[in-house]
Amino acid sequence: MDASTEKFLNQLREELKKDLGQNLQALILYGSLARGDFVPGRSDINLMLVLKVVDSAALFSVGRVFHKYRRHRFATPVVTDQGYLDSSVDVFPIEFEELKRHHRLLHGEDLISPLLISRPQLRLELEREFKQNLLWLRELLIEYPDLSREFMKGLLNAGRSLYTHLRALTLLQPEPEQKQELLERVEHITGIKLPAIKWLILLRMQPKPPKKAEVLKMVQKLLEETALLARFIDRGER
Repeated sequence: MDASTEKFLNQLREELKKDLGQNLQALILYGSLARGDFVPGRSDINLMLVLKVVDSAALFSVGRVFHKYRRHRFATPVVTDQGYLDSSVDVFPIEFEELKRHHRLLHGEDLISPLLISRPQLRLELEREFKQNLLWLRELLIEYPDLSREFMKGLLNAGRSLYTHLRALTLLQPEPEQKQELLERVEHITGIKLPAIKWLILLRMQPKPPKKAEVLKMVQKLLEETALLARFIDRGER
């Protein structure tokens, strides 16, 4: 963490402690800063506040504090209570498994590590997300057969969604001892080569849009690779 980010994070924590007092049960850092892939100036800072009582007064108080830190890339925080956490792991297994693996306690009690995530529920949510990604890609081709600018915008959005769900797919296995690039790890886990998905993810970094011939060549492979990933997850343990 760079010195500037750490400075503002510490300042915000102290203000929250002062304003919320005993109501602040836990302050938790998650997302890219907790994972170690935070990019200063580009990535957002994600925090979760667990309060003993979540009422309008507490929410207004949190809002007033965070409003001062917007320009330092602090995202709107998740504000919850322990009852919500305990009762929601079955609804958001991907999000909570990611949170369990990559979080840092900034204040209070660690309420995240003890949470139990159901592997069948995690697998089911992953399957749903990849099948939804496949439907979105098909809809793009139907909606914009001329591969217009709107099509490319939708394709880039699909790439962001796929990247998020590829990272979620790696949650099906324990963290590797050695760090691997995301797509390399997914290919290792699934045994599926993903050149078209890699092309799509890298597309947003290209200075110029690709030629239509290149897009036509890659979209069919994109459909095939996404369908193979959905099938791989579907065959997993239930």
